[in-house]
Order: sequence, then structure tokens, then C-alpha cells
Amino acid sequence: MKKLLFTLVSLAMSVMAMAGNFVMLPYSGRAELEKHFNDPNLTVHFYTNSEVFATAERFDAASMVMIDENAFSENVCYTLVYCPKARQQQFDALFSTQTYVIVKGSTMPYKNDGAVAIFDKKATLPRLTRDFPLVTEEDPRIREMLNQVNMDSIEATVQHLQDYGQRLWNSDNAFAASDWIAGRMQSLGLEVEQQAFYANTWLGSGQAAPNVIGIQRGTLYPDTYVVCGSHFDSFSYEAMMGGGSAPGADDNATGVAAVLESARIMTQYEFEYSIVYCAYGCEEMGLYGSEAYASRCQEQGMDIIGYFNNDMNGYLNPGDQIHIDCIYPNSVEPIGEYYMNVGSVYYPELPIRHVNFNEGDSDHTSFNNHGYMGIYPFEDYEHYSPYIHTPNDLIGTSVNSFEMSQQYCQMNIACLAEIANPLGETPVVQCNPVKNFKIVEPSTKEMTTLWLAWEAPEEGSTGELVHFDVYRDNALLATLEIDVFDYQDTITVGTQAEYYILAVYSDGCDAASETLVGEGIPDGVNELESGSTLVYPNPSNGTFNLNLGAGQWNVEVYDITGRKVYENRVDGRSVIDLGECPKGMYFLKATGESRGVTAKIMVQ
Repeated sequence: MKKLLFTLVSLAMSVMAMAGNFVMLPYSGRAELEKHFNDPNLTVHFYTNSEVFATAERFDAASMVMIDENAFSENVCYTLVYCPKARQQQFDALFSTQTYVIVKGSTMPYKNDGAVAIFDKKATLPRLTRDFPLVTEEDPRIREMLNQVNMDSIEATVQHLQDYGQRLWNSDNAFAASDWIAGRMQSLGLEVEQQAFYANTWLGSGQAAPNVIGIQRGTLYPDTYVVCGSHFDSFSYEAMMGGGSAPGADDNATGVAAVLESARIMTQYEFEYSIVYCAYGCEEMGLYGSEAYASRCQEQGMDIIGYFNNDMNGYLNPGDQIHIDCIYPNSVEPIGEYYMNVGSVYYPELPIRHVNFNEGDSDHTSFNNHGYMGIYPFEDYEHYSPYIHTPNDLIGTSVNSFEMSQQYCQMNIACLAEIANPLGETPVVQCNPVKNFKIVEPSTKEMTTLWLAWEAPEEGSTGELVHFDVYRDNALLATLEIDVFDYQDTITVGTQAEYYILAVYSDGCDAASETLVGEGIPDGVNELESGSTLVYPNPSNGTFNLNLGAGQWNVEVYDITGRKVYENRVDGRSVIDLGECPKGMYFLKATGESRGVTAKIMVQ
């Protein structure tokens, strides 16, 4: 009996030991990945593009690699650290490949965002049956949103977060940043929650600065969501030691700025589906914040169509053009194809490519491992900012292109909005051209300088006037502020050119004036040089002093419509009086025996 009891106890202990095997299984392709997830012998906890990490009840040496025989028994997690083979000796690794190691417990990353905590939670493979909309043409309502993305607004958010000095995961500054982001979201009318969570990191354990979750409820389908997010914590070794800063401008104030700017604009509209805007704490220690939120979403059965990550979008490698590197596993390819589809319609000139990144990770991975398709648009997987995780992660050095940040934010909005589907009729977009466009030629063909003049457009355009573009022969000559209503151009003698003025508006609408022909004519009169005192004071109340030189001069003055309002033959040093003329801009032409000048003068 004792022998039988001993045998049963031994067998039970053997089974218990085998039940805790933490293993790695390689795979190739979606079918084999699904096979691992469906294997009753396995509990998958995490997966990459080529390997699955799981707890196995029974270890099979032919198909598995043993990592730890007693999984999760002594530690809260394992950590995957991205690190090249030549530098892996610094880690007490349980398992290693050419690009990463698996360490028991929490550990310092090799560099950058190079650590992912693997928890004793069951992962879920995203299902591929989710349909993303096929976008074939722009939605004017969405284009209206995209045109509102403001670089100054983005920069102000980055500057505010940078000014904290550091936002280490459990520091007072990180808690203050969480509160500030929550306040911003509340001011936009979102349902706001600060989700508390606990982190057991290599820098200690305790409460992390809470996640900030803001929900914009959909009108027709409030329980179906599209999500975007970013992390707000920062890190540097100098700050960790207590003597330096971790401003985190590119990593990841730029991502937070994209999320908040998206919320600022999109909350002005109603959508069929709900939109969630997230800011996570403790990403730098191993994706703790997004893991806490994504796992809760899975536990609650939230129906999330897709997740769009925002992490580092402000550094443009010198000499490169703005582009987007999309990071995502092959298992969520439909959302990657959707992102590129949206880009091809709204920003066809913007290069977008799918890449695999073996130097770090971000919060999309938490969603991918909890059954949701997530994508990570990144500034460049080969040439990302060299200043992140240092005191030099600052505006100017590390964030050197807010134009790029603007385009990343516009892509974030376009992807969210196409899924969430804005409500209401497609707005009628219309805009008015300039009035009374004229080309003034105030002579009998004696000048090479043409004066283009016009008046402000009629009111009633759907957008705000942004600027005027001056075109000659369909080529852009100049872009002028909205309070400038004239332009001088010199063309070749004996030639003609076609001119028109384009009024450009904030909603993307533009309106062209009629096209007029100007003629280049014989030499003899030169434009008055800027700063010259040949006519003064200018502006004046109508009385102008001439300082043209000796001899007699024929002086002619024209208004902006080309009508002659004054002509007289006067001495070169004399006075002309336009006191009877209405206030406004005029064109003066003075011709002497051997030369001539032209000038714009103002009666006020």
C-alpha cells in the first residue's frame, strides 16, 4: 500500500512538474500558428512572427524548445529582450536567438524600447474574418478633418510633455502627465477613465502612473470600437540614476500629441462606431500599461475592430523624404493592407511599407496578443531617432519634422474615421474666387513690369481663406497672405503670359479667377526699387513729393482697375496732389528724357 501510495505521489509530482513547462515552438505561416493556438496541450502566452511562447502540459522534445521547467512559479513574468547575439552575454538568458533573449523575471533592456514582459495570461489570436472598409475615394467629411491637423497644436503638446524633464513610469511627473492628459480629454467631452495598474519592473514594483482612456461613443453602434493609443512615459539611464533628464520628445510625446490632436478634431463630429483614445503608462519597462488595458478589453469581451499605435513620429533622417514604416506581425495582415489602402487614397505621394522590426516593440503587440488586430506606423526602422532614451530627446534634435508628425496624425485620423464612419450628409464644399482681377498696364506699351491687382472674394465660402496663389502660364509664381491684393511681375519684352489668382481655403477648396493676358513691352521704364526715396512720404494723405532727378517728367497715376486718375508734366523735384482720390493703392509711372520709373503708392 505504501509502495502504491509512493508511486501515485511520484506520478502526481511528475505530472505537476511537466504541467509547468515554459516552451518555445517555431512556426511558419498562419495555419501552423493557428494549430499551436488550438492545441489543448498548449497555453500560448506570446508570439512573434516566427515563434510561439507557451506553457505545455506535456513537453515534446521533437517540436519544442525548453525554456523553463517550472513556468511562472517564482516570478510574475518572463522578459523578451531584443539584443544582437554579440551583446547577449550581459544577460542571464534562459533562451536566445540571433536577435533576442528570454530572461526570467524583469530585466534592464539592451537599448531603446527593447523589452516585452510575458505574463501568465492566455493569448488570443486575432481573427481574420473582420472586414475593413475598402476605400476607393476620399470622403469630403474626412478630408475636412485632415485639413484641421495643426502643426502648432502638435508642437505645443510635445513641448508641454518635454517640459516635465522626465516621465519615469512611477514618478510624480508621470502621474502629473497622466492627470494633464486626462484633463485634455475631459475638456473635449470624452468619457475619461484613469486606469490604475501594478507593475513589477526591473526598477522596482508598485503602482504605475495610470493609463488614460477616453471614449467617444458611436451613435449607432456604441459597443463596437476602433482604438488608437500611445504611451506617455519616458526613460533615460541618466534620469534613472537621479542626475539627468528624460524629456522624451520623440519617444513618445509625439505619439501622445497625435492621439490628442486626433481627439481634438474628431470630437467635433459624430460617428456610427465608438472611438477610443488611449495614453498608457509604463511602456518603457515592458508594455505594462497597454497590457493592462488590452487584457481587460479581452476579459470584458470588447468588440474592437482595429488598433492604431502612435509611437515616435517626429524624427526625419537628414536627406530622407517623409515616409511611414508599418510594423505588424503577419498574423494581422488585413489591418496592414487597410492602412496602406487608406494612404493610397488620401496621401498617394506618401511612401508606406511593411517592415519587420527586431530592435524593439510597442503597444500594438499587447493588442495583437489579446485577439485584436494592431498596427504600428513608425518613423523609420533603420534610421529612427538616435537621441531617444537620452537627455537629448528634445524638440530640434530628436523631433526635427513636425510636418512628418502632422502626416502621421492625418493618417491616424483617416484610418479611424473610415472605420468609425462619420454621420451626416456629405457637406457641400464651395468657395469663391477673388473679385475684379485686373492686369494694369498704365501706358502705351512702354513697360516690362505688370501690376496684377484684385479684391477679396465674396463671403459665403465653406472654409476660411488661407492664402492667394499667383499663377503665370499655369506655374506658381508666389503665395501671398490674405491681406495682400496685388503683385508685380516682369516678363520678357515682346512676349505674352496668362495670369490667374487662386484663392485657397482651409477645407481644401480652391477657386481660380478668370485668366488674363499680360504683355511684355519695350524697355524704358524701371520699377522703383524697394526702399527708394524717389516718392515720399508713402503712404501719405494724398500729397507726394517727387525726387526723380533733373528735367521734366511726364507723371501718370492709375487706380487698381487701370483707370488713369492723374497726369501732368512736372519738374523732377516737385509735388503731386492726389487728395481728391479715394483711399487705396495706386500705380505711378514717371517718364523722363532718358529713363523711367514705376511705383506703388498708397493714399490713406
